[in-house]
Amino acid sequence: MVSKLKRLVSNEKDIIVVKNTLAAFIVKGAALLVSLISLPIYIRYFSNQEVLGVWFTILSVLIWILSFDFGIGNGLRNKLVAAIINEDSEEIRTNISSAYFVLGLISIITLILGFFLVPIINWNNFFNISPELLSQEVITFVMYFVFATITLQFFLRIINFILYALQKSALNNFIALVTSVSQVIIVLLLPSISAAINIKTLSIVYLLTVNMPLLFITIYVFKKDLKGKYPSLKYLNIKTSKDILHLGGIFFWNQIMYTALTGTNAFLISNLISPGRVVDYQVYYRIFSLMGILFNLALTPMWSAITKAFEEHDNNWINRYFIMLLKLSLLVFAIQLFIIPFLQIIINIWLGENSIQVSYLHSVSFSIFGSTFVLQNILSTFACGIGKLKLQSYFYTIGVIVKVCIAYFITRIYPGWIIIVIADILVLLPYCLFQAIDLKRRLGASKSIIL
Repeated sequence: MVSKLKRLVSNEKDIIVVKNTLAAFIVKGAALLVSLISLPIYIRYFSNQEVLGVWFTILSVLIWILSFDFGIGNGLRNKLVAAIINEDSEEIRTNISSAYFVLGLISIITLILGFFLVPIINWNNFFNISPELLSQEVITFVMYFVFATITLQFFLRIINFILYALQKSALNNFIALVTSVSQVIIVLLLPSISAAINIKTLSIVYLLTVNMPLLFITIYVFKKDLKGKYPSLKYLNIKTSKDILHLGGIFFWNQIMYTALTGTNAFLISNLISPGRVVDYQVYYRIFSLMGILFNLALTPMWSAITKAFEEHDNNWINRYFIMLLKLSLLVFAIQLFIIPFLQIIINIWLGENSIQVSYLHSVSFSIFGSTFVLQNILSTFACGIGKLKLQSYFYTIGVIVKVCIAYFITRIYPGWIIIVIADILVLLPYCLFQAIDLKRRLGASKSIIL
């Protein structure tokens, strides 16, 4: 066992991946604990759950908006790795300066739009909250701070992608944990005065706790890891900006299409079948997606490590991890199938008197879906790592169209919500097959790379 571990962790890239993966599991475990603790603390702080619901809705909108960075962060991430490997200080500084300039421009535009749009929107109607609970004036105040948070975070979170390029993804997880812990501590210590004052105060707290850690880590990185390579207008290069935008644009499109593929099931089930069936879907999904969530934690540091190995022409290292992860995906499938006979017992214990009757059609479908989800994430990580995204773009785009057609027309004939999950499998499996073949060709992998 020890000899196998030594073979797995045999060089610097291996050590970095293992360290970042272990750190991700530890930090994410702590984050999960904080998440469980935070809910009762927020409920105590907001005596009215409708007001708390508005706050959570505002946060969900903020997170959604933040995903629209046009893929610039991921574009920078891939380009920066090559410059770091070549120790090209000027290229590093040019890439960083160009990315900061583009996202700085987006941030300014966002701030201007927010300044004009916030006061003219009827936020009470938007959030479906009575003016007696929260006045338009109060929500407008909160939304001004939300837009300020977005503006700063758009600009400051470039450091997240720089840390990925520096093979320090563990620091990103730590920043997120610090933000969550600081928010919980502050809310725990704050006195609950009134709904209006509480939500105003929390909007200010959120702005500070989100952006201050990003600011501190940015200063730290440019004083230590990237000393003398801080962004400067002198190093702004329009061509580099266009290159980052071009590569980032493909990342961005794929991100939208992937979200449309995997993030619309509840919406489709609610609209095509019944809102009540979404609960059944969530029961199966939360059980069978657990392995995928754990796998994603392990894959987080892999992306930049793959980019680094690809730039160094170390295809042997990439292939070793590729084959290992593909074999692990088979193990995941076996575990998913193993769960099925015990699923009714698991759900009975978990949900108690609210338990549902297990369907073996649903169980088998979800075991295949969960395994396909893991396999797709592995293949996408390697494709993104080497910057070959066109195949992914084609399959995701066509997949969205095919999924919607299957969901709409087949549910007219057979009104079962599992059809939508089966549609996911049908559109993701062809991508997995062709992406694996394409990666084999590009990396010169052995035949054993294809499952």
